[in-house]
Amino acid sequence: MSSSVAQSRRMLEFALHLTRHTDGFTWISQRPGGGYRLVAPVPADLDAVTHLAVLAALAGADRYGHRYTSTAQSIWAELD
Repeated sequence: MSSSVAQSRRMLEFALHLTRHTDGFTWISQRPGGGYRLVAPVPADLDAVTHLAVLAALAGADRYGHRYTSTAQSIWAELD
């Protein structure tokens, strides 16, 4: 399997995992230097089991973070 195919597969699997455990969608963008950035909203009613599933997914990212505003929360992850 080529490196770009493996990278795309990793990104798609990661996006599916986030989508399954958040509000049903994940934004995906390709980073200028290569790799991907994924952003997903965090539901207001996130239960403990789902929270742990999201944290487990983020642990597989190369970088990740959380954004909180007075109106919404989101998580982001970058995959090289």
